[in-house]
Amino acid sequence: MISVVAPVYNEENGIEAFIDAVVTVLEKQSHTWELLLVNDGSIDSTLERIKQARIHHPEVRWVNLSRNYGHQAAVTAAIQHASGDAVIVMDADMQDPPHLIDAFIQSWEKGNQVIFARRTDRAEKGIRRLGFDLFHKLFRYSIDFPIPANIGVFCLLDRKAVDQLNRLPERNRFLPGLYSWVGFKQDFVEYARDARQAGEPKQTFKHLYTYALDGVLSFSYKPIRLLGSLGIFTAVGAFIIALYFTFKRLMGYEIAFTGFTTLVVLIGGLGGLILFAIALIGEYIARIYDEVKNRPIYIVTETSETDENG
Repeated sequence: MISVVAPVYNEENGIEAFIDAVVTVLEKQSHTWELLLVNDGSIDSTLERIKQARIHHPEVRWVNLSRNYGHQAAVTAAIQHASGDAVIVMDADMQDPPHLIDAFIQSWEKGNQVIFARRTDRAEKGIRRLGFDLFHKLFRYSIDFPIPANIGVFCLLDRKAVDQLNRLPERNRFLPGLYSWVGFKQDFVEYARDARQAGEPKQTFKHLYTYALDGVLSFSYKPIRLLGSLGIFTAVGAFIIALYFTFKRLMGYEIAFTGFTTLVVLIGGLGGLILFAIALIGEYIARIYDEVKNRPIYIVTETSETDENG
């Protein structure tokens, strides 16, 4: 069985077109299939439209979360509730083209177990595009193991990879990194990411900032190590300057400290560095705190199966 899964949040304007496009592709496959949609706390008519689609296509399943938990949590719920021998993860805004499902399945049938969709271009422009490009470059530099460039959640996962992914306990998830971390035989399908078919992007700057932090802090200790190196460099520099002025004093040179502005800049710079270090360490500690609380990543209120069984 092939499972195609997608998180949805306030997609009433485009969900029917997405379902029709995916069903059209899957009906041409020789494999049995399901389309699983996770409603991530939508406040519009998204869930009602999914229920209507299930009347015409019983292969469409849905899971309803108790509130909006965020994109990565909703994708996690989708993967954990999928039944297929292969699970294709994609977004429901049509930026991930459904016709790529055929290429995924062909690669999977050749024995590949984790198949990434690698973007050759993307529709975002301006500051949003610049932010994505900068994040991916910094991310590849900061992580401690190789993750393919220009990938997202759009991929195919073999059941063996899905089972291992579902065993991972962390709650602050960066799924593209986890896809790579679990290993297995990998392949790539290249595509140009389209613009949204309807509506506006649901991920605000705050969401993208959190997503970037999850990516870097979940997979790298380099920020802490960089701060340590900067601290050593600062201490050595201060020691050399102290030796210099001590030597000048011993040689009888008069030293007049008239640089009040310089002193203020140095104190301000070091103070800012210290506050940044405290904030960074606090981020790591906060994530540890989140993990030890052991709260569920999401809560399910109902599914298509429980709804029909009363």
